[in-house]
Amino acid sequence: MPSTTIQIDTVIAGGGIAGLWLLNVLRSRGYSAVLLEAEGLGGAQTLSSQGIVHGGIKYALGGALTAASEVMSQAPARWRACLEGNGEVDLRGLVPLSDGFHLFSGAGALGRLAAFFASKALRGRVEQLHRCDYPEALRHVAFRGPVYRLQDFVLDTTALVERLGALASGNIYRHSLTPSACILNDGVRVRLADYILKANRLILAAGAGNEAVLEGLGLSGIAMQRRPLHQVMVRHPNLPPLYGHWLAGAEAAEPRLTITSHGAGSNSGPGGLLWYLGGQLATDGAGRSAQAQRDQARLELEACFPWMDWSLAKFETFRVDRAEPHQRTGLRPDHAFAEASGPCIVCWPTKLTLAPDLGDRVLSLLPPPEHLSPGPLNLPSATTGRAPWST
Repeated sequence: MPSTTIQIDTVIAGGGIAGLWLLNVLRSRGYSAVLLEAEGLGGAQTLSSQGIVHGGIKYALGGALTAASEVMSQAPARWRACLEGNGEVDLRGLVPLSDGFHLFSGAGALGRLAAFFASKALRGRVEQLHRCDYPEALRHVAFRGPVYRLQDFVLDTTALVERLGALASGNIYRHSLTPSACILNDGVRVRLADYILKANRLILAAGAGNEAVLEGLGLSGIAMQRRPLHQVMVRHPNLPPLYGHWLAGAEAAEPRLTITSHGAGSNSGPGGLLWYLGGQLATDGAGRSAQAQRDQARLELEACFPWMDWSLAKFETFRVDRAEPHQRTGLRPDHAFAEASGPCIVCWPTKLTLAPDLGDRVLSLLPPPEHLSPGPLNLPSATTGRAPWST
């Protein structure tokens, strides 16, 4: 039986935050688009992220604003506009896990950072709290350090993926894009079972999956790097909700711990919460075994929260690679990445919070839309994957 050829503006490979965000943005601008996801929506990176939409203060802990901190400074406002139904993607009904995010440290640990946080340059982005406004986890009499509220907030990544998928239902399919199924000639031809999608552009938004497709298509001008993390999940019968960065001190370029709270069933804290730990612990932990990382996490929590009984805690670890465009220094890129290579656009958001920035960059590389939506294809739909703490 001959394949049915369908004309379409774009095919998107990858159903993480990058692909789902782009699918919705492109459709809202009149582009016909189909998204292909090999496994579950949310992929390896999106559902294992901490869901923080942040304004870049994390990248200014050296005591000065940086390129990364300024690129991200407007991100929370853009995301909040979406949550209110006034942004580029309609996320009304999506309720944040936490509408705020905190930054805290032990007494006297901030040094010159305290003056930086109070400076005119950060007005409106950092607010020092009175003790009565501290989050529950930091109200113990033994905690003597300062607490700041940032403009950041935290989203439930599973709910976010489900919302983005629902907005574009009928355009998302479970299918693995292989280089052998693609022909780059006068646009792109992608073979899918009984269809051939003839597209103006192929958008590669598959995170770490971009690497094999780039190699298979012979697109050697764009390279990827991986930066590994070793995250920790903590289950404890008495965990209060907490969303914030614990700073090690004035000279630390990264938070000692980044803590978010997630639903994890009745075997965890009040309401079934666990703490998900990132920050320096996760970065340095890439070189540790699972047992060594569990032991280190316990030591960190005992040092930062000595008033809690951590003998009751159970620790699990989870490894994930941050997939990003290659940097000569090997360090994190400052912004989202999108670059054209023939009829392909290769992209990485680098951070969940930069999805709107990625949308801007991809739109600037696209020709105007030409084709109408093809309607549903006779292919299996992709479904949402599972966050590491729910498996």
